[in-house]
Amino acid sequence: MPDPNVSPAPPVRIKVNGVEVVAPPGKRLLDVLVNTGTTVPHYCWHPGLTPAGNCRMCLVKVSTSRKLEVSCMIVPTEGLEVTTEGPEVDAGRKAVLEYMLVNHPLDCPICDKAGECMLQDNTYDYRKGLSRFEEDKVIRPTKDLGRNIKIWGNRCISCTRCIRFCDEVTGTSELTIVNRGDHSVADTHPEVPLDNPMSLCTVDICPVGALTDKNFLYQARVWFAERKDTICTSCAHGCNVTATVYKGEVKRLQPRTNHDVNGYWACDAGRLNIGHIASERRLKEAKGTIADIAKGLRDGGNKVAIIASSSHTLEELYLVRQLATALGARVGFLGKEGPSWTAKSGFTIEADKTSNRRGVDLFFGVVPPVVHLARAVWDGQVRSLLVLNQIPDIEWPQELVAAAPKPGWLGVSDMSENPLLPFAQAVVPTTCWAEKDGTVMNRDGRIQRIRPLVAPPAGTRSDLSFLQELLAALGLRKHVMSAEGVFREAFPGLDYAKVGALGVVPGASTAPPPSSERHVGSK
Repeated sequence: MPDPNVSPAPPVRIKVNGVEVVAPPGKRLLDVLVNTGTTVPHYCWHPGLTPAGNCRMCLVKVSTSRKLEVSCMIVPTEGLEVTTEGPEVDAGRKAVLEYMLVNHPLDCPICDKAGECMLQDNTYDYRKGLSRFEEDKVIRPTKDLGRNIKIWGNRCISCTRCIRFCDEVTGTSELTIVNRGDHSVADTHPEVPLDNPMSLCTVDICPVGALTDKNFLYQARVWFAERKDTICTSCAHGCNVTATVYKGEVKRLQPRTNHDVNGYWACDAGRLNIGHIASERRLKEAKGTIADIAKGLRDGGNKVAIIASSSHTLEELYLVRQLATALGARVGFLGKEGPSWTAKSGFTIEADKTSNRRGVDLFFGVVPPVVHLARAVWDGQVRSLLVLNQIPDIEWPQELVAAAPKPGWLGVSDMSENPLLPFAQAVVPTTCWAEKDGTVMNRDGRIQRIRPLVAPPAGTRSDLSFLQELLAALGLRKHVMSAEGVFREAFPGLDYAKVGALGVVPGASTAPPPSSERHVGSK
């Protein structure tokens, strides 16, 4: 911990291309330049890793040296003058690129990194497509490094980003540089595959096409695809991610930087949990109408129960609470647990595999496990039961499945086939997280926004519209509103603009009041 009796070092003033810039104390020069919008090409430097200074691409001219220096290794001092462009700097960068391209293959047309490759971009800026190299190129191996990752050794520029990631972030240290000189290449240690829970981050940070994601290989050209920001809903961490969408399908998720949540990283399990979106098991045919569902709930009298899930959005949970309060219904929530894991850097994969458990706590307080409600259904204490699920590939509680034939009326809303459907009088095929707008609250109480990535399958509808229409049919709501309209109603003083791209932690004045009804969350 910093000594409270020692004053922090003051920022220093430097000049960058003749313009004065204030540099935070201790920051590396390249970090300062990048954060002030100055373009400096680089490969080995990454803001989430310690600097290595081995690619030599971030050359600049500084007033304290007669030769060009790599900016990622310099800590600015007061009065330093920096030149990031000009004939001398350009010549140095061109020479570095010439050596990098000596053994690099000309396979951009088939490389998965094409369109987002730093080497490709810098070659376009600094080289003219000419090469003085006439010898045979060194051939390095192409092979699997782990279940999700393949290395194309010929493309590797030995920047060591992937190695430092495994050493510093995950602490698993599977990778190293083997061989020397122009034979150097990243590789795993013998009998130690690259299979740590965050291994695909090495693909994200690889500045060239050396490390590739086998799940995304040849799936889409990035310049033909769309990139859309959203939140990973696979655990309570709520990592910020960007989806690559091609021809109406989510092809991959990649981490989006948010220092208050996930930093620069995301786990493999979350980013690969997209198969359910376009699954053949998706429900597409409804059974019954809104009027039928409203009648089925009314017929339950004072023996109504609602089971929702802790992966519903905050807007949907707010509507579930309205419905439960008006009907005097018992409420339970489906959840999903799994293994947790903490990286060396502190990045955590939560055991709670749902996206909005904190939202359930916010709106409903302490709710007994759903198995208690299933026993009440089995014992005949529930006449009408409405089950709303938003958890992909959930393992249904056996007690609930066994009790499904017991109530006089059963309604089910789900995205996929489930074992309750044969007993249901009403079925609502619903959208999944990737097809709707809304917000979720992560483990730290941060509200974050999910956005529709793809169009929902024909025949499905969101629980947001379904619940509002159901409330209207019961005479409990006048209008069907947008997701943001419901959000503003649930959180006075907040809107989606204030949630923004990085989320917001609501204060006491903006949090919704807890339910005052005794029957909600008390049975």
